[in-house]
Amino acid sequence: MKTAIVQLPADRGPVGQVHNYNLLVVADLEEAEVMRRCRRIAKSISERGGGLDKVETMALPHEKGVEVACNLLDADITPPAKVRERVVELCQVEGVRLESDYFTNKSPEDILDLVYAS
Repeated sequence: MKTAIVQLPADRGPVGQVHNYNLLVVADLEEAEVMRRCRRIAKSISERGGGLDKVETMALPHEKGVEVACNLLDADITPPAKVRERVVELCQVEGVRLESDYFTNKSPEDILDLVYAS
């Protein structure tokens, strides 16, 4: 039996720790208008939209506004602080404001702490 080595394209294959980083954007505008503006922000910061490397995004409705949900595929290449800085800049352009930002999953350090604690 022959073994073949298959090289996957750079955007395929195993991925390290993905950080789920969300930014809550609010404004005193109609809900649909806030969503339109946040979709533009999300597209602008995503790698696919020509924005930050190793960042996937989408805009999601939230009870207080719109959440710009980000998958940081490599936080060493694009750390959360860089994403936050860019979102703040784009919020100013779009006439909305960043209310808060937060992670929805555990960091690698938190996971290791849980493993060692058990």
